[in-house]
Amino acid sequence: MSKSTFFIRDTVRALNDEVRKMTEIDLGAYVNLGSTKPQVLRIHSIQVQFADDNGGVPNVKAESQAGEFNSAFACVSLTTKETLLTTPYMPMLNEDETVFTAAVVSSNGNSVNDQGIQSSATDLAPQHLVNGYLIGVPSLYLYGRADDAWNEEVNINILMECSVETVTRENAVNLALSQA
Repeated sequence: MSKSTFFIRDTVRALNDEVRKMTEIDLGAYVNLGSTKPQVLRIHSIQVQFADDNGGVPNVKAESQAGEFNSAFACVSLTTKETLLTTPYMPMLNEDETVFTAAVVSSNGNSVNDQGIQSSATDLAPQHLVNGYLIGVPSLYLYGRADDAWNEEVNINILMECSVETVTRENAVNLALSQA
């Protein structure tokens, strides 16, 4: 049986200052546990884009000396729990509230600011799981961080393919076991 899916999009703007930033994603229209017909959100897949303000690949600062490479790093985490921004670390895969993590590294060996050579990795995404990721909280938290080797701010954009489903005994147990 195929479920009707829809998309939720959001962005966290990571300044090139190595400080973690956060965007709250309101799920109040999709998650409702306090009614006679409670419903939850299922995320089937998440796509991520690391982009500059024009939608292109962000530039890395020029090399500092001939023969050296400047490498820039940016990462993103999506969680079911808010953590204080004074906490310096990014939410990680081994934490119950983590739904998605990904990162990009770009290396520039040119004497001018350039996009360089990029490599990206997705550590955890709902599409890696058999039935996606079930969400029973009113908000998700999108965290992003970019280091100071970027020549510009990095917009970390996500697109989530989702569906809404009625709470059953089975998915209520799954929620209780998978989320803190």
